[in-house]
Amino acid sequence: MAAVYLATQESLNRKVAIKVLTQSEDRAFIDRFVSEARIIATLNHPRVITVYDVAQLTDGRYYIAMEYLPGGDLTRYRGQALPVDLALEFIKQIAEGLSAVHRNGIIHRDIKPGNILFRDDGTLVLTDFGIAKDKYHDLDLTQTGMTLGSPSYCSPEQTYCEPLDARTDIYSLGVILLELLLGYNPYKAANYTQTVINHTQMPIPALPVDIAEWQWLINRMLAKAPADRFTNIDELLQVLPDAKTLAALSIIDPTEPFTPSLLRTQTQKGQKKIRPLTIVAWLLAICIALGAAGTLAWKWKQQYDHQQKIAHLISEARLRIAEGKLTSPEKNNAEYFFHAALALDPANSDATNGLAIIKARQIEELLRTAEARLNEQKLTLPANDNAVYFYQQALILDPDNATANEGLARVVAAYIAMSQKSWERASYAEARDLANKGLSIDPSNPVLSELLKRPIPVQRTNSVTRVESINAAPQKNATQQRRPGGNPIERFFQRIFQ
Repeated sequence: MAAVYLATQESLNRKVAIKVLTQSEDRAFIDRFVSEARIIATLNHPRVITVYDVAQLTDGRYYIAMEYLPGGDLTRYRGQALPVDLALEFIKQIAEGLSAVHRNGIIHRDIKPGNILFRDDGTLVLTDFGIAKDKYHDLDLTQTGMTLGSPSYCSPEQTYCEPLDARTDIYSLGVILLELLLGYNPYKAANYTQTVINHTQMPIPALPVDIAEWQWLINRMLAKAPADRFTNIDELLQVLPDAKTLAALSIIDPTEPFTPSLLRTQTQKGQKKIRPLTIVAWLLAICIALGAAGTLAWKWKQQYDHQQKIAHLISEARLRIAEGKLTSPEKNNAEYFFHAALALDPANSDATNGLAIIKARQIEELLRTAEARLNEQKLTLPANDNAVYFYQQALILDPDNATANEGLARVVAAYIAMSQKSWERASYAEARDLANKGLSIDPSNPVLSELLKRPIPVQRTNSVTRVESINAAPQKNATQQRRPGGNPIERFFQRIFQ
């Protein structure tokens, strides 16, 4: 839709990036393109890219001249799990740019690593406002029901084409934070549809145990309902500067959402006066308290680590389901991770339900393949690739599966029909062979049993008839020879010898 070129502005002898439309016939897209330039031009912030000019070429195409940033974009870290402090610093810089954007009544709606560039000093810059929405100038550039943005980073309400506010950008920023911490985007699937479904239905992924203290921040940014997220980007910024302090304070529950008043509350607790005690009493109380606290802390940490490990396994399993890796590759599939979670917690309902989903999908695939083989007339051959084989595999997983039982009944009916036709053609050996194949599937089928027991009719061939006729002729002649003739002498001798 648009191409970016590197050019030199001769009047100032500086390099600039020129973004030119490659298609000018779509009026709506042109309006959105020009709107991008107008929106960015209203901003003056170090975290937002600077626009120098917007105009038309001689052929009528529009272009935007903006500052040139050769440092690449945030996708350079794709596939790498960054340290928490670096990831949070990146998120803070992006949030600062969004704060300026939101204060001007603009929603970006396409926050993703490719739209976040690096300056020469390593700081980040927000760019590409091509689908941004100006709340103060309702341009209505998006068609009803049309979803704009990148599916791997879009919010649930964006996929539903619902009205959007600044919290949709907070969600997208949360996906980027999750990707920076994990090294991959758990919501991204093999296709567009599944990716969108993941944003709307998949539970929020769990962080690894060593950085699980930041799970509350991920949960808040990636809440499915906008009302459960930070109210605005400035509220998020209030948390980020104190992130390191929060991690260092063991007196604060790492799973409790941070608020600016939290530190004040803890400080006030520390200012309470305690009545004077004797030195011995002090030492005894301290020893007892430390011992009890140490034991409780150790038990709590063991339990917490255990739960986090289970949550991580469940998250990995769900990710494999989204990727279509149900039972393979070995030790890297959904079934493997769900079983690993059950080994740690045999009563875990998430793992049990996950295995049920895998089983249902396996049965669905087996039935689909069996139906295809049935239509191809591959009833029992080739081995391990025929209708009966796949129906029986489905019944191993679900012995009462009605579709599989019905499919086997259709195969038996096919063998009955073929056996009966063979009888009609007098192909008796073939008829019995077909009946036997049907009985191997349904041994008690009465029709097949009758076909197998049906006697083969006796046939008299023409050669036998001719032999009988030939043998009968001499007997007839002999009788005629013994019959008295008309010769008197012959009759005389016959009477004498009789």
